[in-house]
Formats: sequence, structure tokens, C-alpha cells
Amino acid sequence: MANADEAPEGALALSVITPVRRVAETSVSMVTLPGVDGDFGAMPGHMAFITTLRPGVVTYDEGGMPRRVAVSGGIVDVTGGKVVILARTAEPAQEVDLDRARRARESAESQLSALTYADEHWARWEAKLARAIARITTAEG
Repeated sequence: MANADEAPEGALALSVITPVRRVAETSVSMVTLPGVDGDFGAMPGHMAFITTLRPGVVTYDEGGMPRRVAVSGGIVDVTGGKVVILARTAEPAQEVDLDRARRARESAESQLSALTYADEHWARWEAKLARAIARITTAEG
């Protein structure tokens, strides 16, 4: 991974970090992120902000190649030409176990179909479904 602490002129330094490892560190011209209020993009010169991420897909180009990383939620800090994503978990597309993600989606859908929205376990299974969908979307492109 290239050092993203100092991005070239007209680029952003992107870091995707989990409690266990640094998943990505590169320079990008734009990154799209799954915010809690909807997807949004950050480009060089973007105003500084910090926000929460929902489970979803982070997308960016690296050396002209599209890249996708499934995140299970977290926070993003966009400051001074840097985008730092602190995620609970993050998986690049090539690391996603698609069969496992599909099984997780089926399990979550099954559990949710047996619950009502008022059930105390609804939010947990809804979050599991969102994570599984993010992983599947990341792997399938």
C-alpha cells in the first residue's frame, strides 16, 4: 500500500483502518462513502467534517482501477486533504467470502421475517442484514 499521509496535488490521502489492521492506504481523486443519511463523496478541497458511517460500500479508484471495501459502520474524518475511515470491520472485495455473506443474508432475512419491528432483537438482525448486503455488493461489484 502506498503511503497516503501525503497525497499528491489534487488528490486525497485515504486510510481505511479497523481495530485489527490498516485495510487501505492510498491516494485517490474521490471516495464515495456510506453515510448514515445516505451515500456521499469526498474530493480534494472538501470542507472538513466528521460523520458516522452505516454498513455499506466504500468506493474509490486506485491507479485507474475501481476498488470497493465493505465496512460494517464506523466514522469518517475528512480534514486537510485526508480521509480517515475508522471502521469496526472492513473487507476489500477480494477478501469477501461470498458464500458466507450470502448465508448470513439468508439467516438475517429468515430471522427478520419471524420478528416484528417492535421486537427487541429486530435492530440486531437488521444490522446483520445490512452488513451481509454490503459484503455481497462489494464482492459482486
